[in-house]
Amino acid sequence: MKNQFIKKSWIIALALFAAVGCSKNDNPSPEEVEPNPEASLEGQFLVATGSGDATYLLPTAALDDANASISPVGVGLEFNNTFTQYIPSGYNGFVALRYGQGNAHIGQRFTINSTGAAALVGAQFELQNGFVTAGLVGDMTYTLMSGNRSSDPTLATLNRVPLSDGTPQFAFLPTNSFVGYEGKNAALLGIVDAGDGSSFYTSLHFWEDTDIDDVAVAKINATSLQVEAVYSDSRLSVSGGFYRSARYSQIGGADNGDIYVFSGNNYGTKKAGALVIKSGASGFDQDYFWDLETASGGYRFRKVWHVEDDIFLVEFYNDIVDAGASASGSATQYALLDMSDKKFSWISGLPDKSNIAESGVKWPYVFNDKIYIGVATTLEDPRFYVVDPESAAATKGLLVNGVTSIESATFVEKK
Repeated sequence: MKNQFIKKSWIIALALFAAVGCSKNDNPSPEEVEPNPEASLEGQFLVATGSGDATYLLPTAALDDANASISPVGVGLEFNNTFTQYIPSGYNGFVALRYGQGNAHIGQRFTINSTGAAALVGAQFELQNGFVTAGLVGDMTYTLMSGNRSSDPTLATLNRVPLSDGTPQFAFLPTNSFVGYEGKNAALLGIVDAGDGSSFYTSLHFWEDTDIDDVAVAKINATSLQVEAVYSDSRLSVSGGFYRSARYSQIGGADNGDIYVFSGNNYGTKKAGALVIKSGASGFDQDYFWDLETASGGYRFRKVWHVEDDIFLVEFYNDIVDAGASASGSATQYALLDMSDKKFSWISGLPDKSNIAESGVKWPYVFNDKIYIGVATTLEDPRFYVVDPESAAATKGLLVNGVTSIESATFVEKK
């Protein structure tokens, strides 16, 4: 069992969602077990679903009941656009962002109002120069468009998006002056709160320099954009998930302040694995390395989300590829990783990976010691599956009729 306390975080790339943290203790006495504050919150879940070119926002009391269903017909809020990333904002709603390819990259904030209905927060906004990765730092959403996608590869564009109504602000971040890599242009993958609400970690991908086959991570002050530290290690290749133009974070913070850096081995020669920067340390822990490619039976992975304590949810590719080849194709199998114990558990109870649609899982959500995974399959309308982090067992939850996808969910506290 685990002692509970609230931790709000985003896990895609990132990672990104409100999570419940805890400390490990296999046999706590009753007086050691703290009550979970999330269990007493009053409010509703806000579910984002997709169908065609529209997004439907649906309030619902619970996500657990396999015999219950909801539908956008006659209820909820219809928004005439779709989004590629959702970032929960505590218990207030979420920020939705759309990668625009050659068009504008836009965003919109959603919540549940005092009448219990889904509602907009402010107007739709546009992100300066677009984005490829995003995350939550403190109470602010940040996005990054790396320099390798702009006319000036030495600069990345960072947008700050307030969670309440407000216009995003942008600034430029140099990408060619990281200590140890001066003069080399880096793409920035992921935005992960460093645990202090004022700085974030991002992975450095030196796409122009194929001779760089090490993992490199920078810690950056979110306000001043000053680089506070650069960490590198030769045991892993670049950290980051890749899907078309999207870039997902493979960095995550445990509740004790340790930072785990994963590499799904999408680029480079090293095996997929994980390293750790211990809380307060000035570099990677040389005594810690987990060969996840071997632990999984040879699979590589794309997305990583923090769940609780030092447990992470990981999305693996369906096929094993040869050494030296890039992983690609469908990624519809999921595992829970207990990082300090190096315990690997495939999640049981989910539909077979062959029946889950490509990109059939978008943005899982953790609430009240449960992982809620929206799954689109070839068998039925999209449905939530409820996963117990302790047993890695999934059970069927709420069915959503009349849509093609469950995009995200978040709990909104009653106003």
